[in-house]
Amino acid sequence: MKKLCLLSIALLPIATVAIAEDFDGSAPMVCEALQGHDCLPTETSCKPLKPEPGKDMNLFIDVTNMKVKSPFRTEALPLQSVTNNTKSLVLQGKSLELAWSATIHRTTGRLTVAIADREGAYIVFGQCKVAGPKTTTK
Repeated sequence: MKKLCLLSIALLPIATVAIAEDFDGSAPMVCEALQGHDCLPTETSCKPLKPEPGKDMNLFIDVTNMKVKSPFRTEALPLQSVTNNTKSLVLQGKSLELAWSATIHRTTGRLTVAIADREGAYIVFGQCKVAGPKTTTK
């Protein structure tokens, strides 16, 4: 009985980590942009991005349907590459005007996005959560 109890205690952290890894791409996510930086090659440092008042700054990520909905585009962006390693979900995509890459920490949902175009780059930091049943990336 004592061995069974010790085994249960030893396995509890492993079960907790397995349950906590909600950010593996198996469910749609909504990610709130918390802060960002606008980086230009003509400047010596990046400037903070200022959110537009009243604008929804959430990204909607649906790995199953290979789409990302951005607050700055009317059409969903296709995901070209998805990699799921032990620590992060790594997403990449492109359009005619830009290329982007994002990582989502698998246990915390922390988000880092880098977006580059011919003018410069944006770096955005945020927090993801598993989306509710009514969230969509149409």
